[in-house]
Amino acid sequence: MRPGLSPGLNNPPVGSLTFSVARTRPLTATLGGLCLLALGRFLVTAFSYQHPAWFDEELNPLISFVRQGQPVASIDQRQYGVVVFLVFEPAVRLLGSNGDVLASYALAVALPCVVGAFALVVARYFRNDLNRALLLAVVWFSAVPLLYDVAQRIVDAWQLFFISLALFLFTGSPRLRRLAGVPLAAATLTKLLPAVLLVYLLVRCWRSGLVGLAAIGVLLGIGQLVYGPLVGFGYPLTVLASGGDAVRRWSTHFENNSVRGLVYKAAAGFRLEGDSTSYQLPPEWLPVLNVLAYLLAGGLLAYLLLVAWRSRGRQGLARRSVEFSLAIVTMLLISPHTALDYTIAMLPVFGVGLYLALRGEPVRWPTRLLIVGGLAALLVGVFLPMNVMGRLLLLGPLLDLTHNAQNPLFGDAPAGVGIGVYDFFGFPGLGLLLAWAVLFRLERLTASEHASIQGVARQPLLPWRLDAEHAAEP
Repeated sequence: MRPGLSPGLNNPPVGSLTFSVARTRPLTATLGGLCLLALGRFLVTAFSYQHPAWFDEELNPLISFVRQGQPVASIDQRQYGVVVFLVFEPAVRLLGSNGDVLASYALAVALPCVVGAFALVVARYFRNDLNRALLLAVVWFSAVPLLYDVAQRIVDAWQLFFISLALFLFTGSPRLRRLAGVPLAAATLTKLLPAVLLVYLLVRCWRSGLVGLAAIGVLLGIGQLVYGPLVGFGYPLTVLASGGDAVRRWSTHFENNSVRGLVYKAAAGFRLEGDSTSYQLPPEWLPVLNVLAYLLAGGLLAYLLLVAWRSRGRQGLARRSVEFSLAIVTMLLISPHTALDYTIAMLPVFGVGLYLALRGEPVRWPTRLLIVGGLAALLVGVFLPMNVMGRLLLLGPLLDLTHNAQNPLFGDAPAGVGIGVYDFFGFPGLGLLLAWAVLFRLERLTASEHASIQGVARQPLLPWRLDAEHAAEP
């Protein structure tokens, strides 16, 4: 007998274990190969772009501040928050305002954020499970929203890290949970949208939420002292003051895939006026559509907060993971504007979905739930090159069918391969709606302390195993 092993049910025969390990080696090699391909594509895409357009929109106030040494006097209504100023100020001072140089600096910030976010999700859900971690890596680094954001150096890559860190803390020990609001504060003062997650946290774990609010106060105080009121305590008020006009413009923005954007797209039948970016909508419809959009968004937010309120005290990993994922999807759906690049925040949700589905939690997923979840992931993450996805979805014929093929907005319309076309037809929004439906079902299943009351015993999802031994419970 081998040392350390004793007969019994808990110790499988050595030959059986060896055979099980041998069966996993081809799978590991296959997943490893796919992972290398995904990483290669990711790195090639990341280094293929130079000067992002958003620099001119968002960094001009900071550049003027550095040059003149005066408090920021004006900001755009879509201005990023004080965290962006704090991260970019050293680069502007040391490297100057050259866009290409700042783009390299921005990439040097984005890449660790992406890798760090991935490491956090793996540490929480797959830390002792190589094959499933490799599977997540294939999904993670193949996602088109991630490729787009890193290529464009967009700060949503930072948001990915902040949100993944918040998820890691929220699903950890009680001591870690108290800190979950801190990364959400940083995310909110990068772009305001993650404030939705902080509101959820305030209802679910009010102490964690208050810590997050305190962190926001500290960051705004730094902005006030260093850059002036417009980047300090006046920042939220200044941005929100122009919110009405911004919402009106975003409602009919062709890339918008929030509930609001989908409502206006559907009402217009996905048709634009001639060569413009305006939807073909009767003016008298606009107030009705506006009210409908607010009602739908309000309903989604109300449900999320109801879930948070009735879940106080529930500490299970699956429950907390499902809730936080539901909060992320709700955040993207109720946003005034959600384009494909915003959906990078869904990558941690994909990690949660893989963890729950492959372990068959809270119960073994029925086939229809697997299909809906897989379709949601594909529509949001894309994973394939956009020209391949465009042909699979017949985006070119769809442009012809909706009489938009000649609109210069879509560039080379006959191929229909651009991200703008994909956004215009609402496929990311459809994916978000399907993801919300999956999480709604999982929320209902995890609402009970014991999933077995549903009459279905826990079983592995698949007839084969991705590893030789069961992964340890996080």
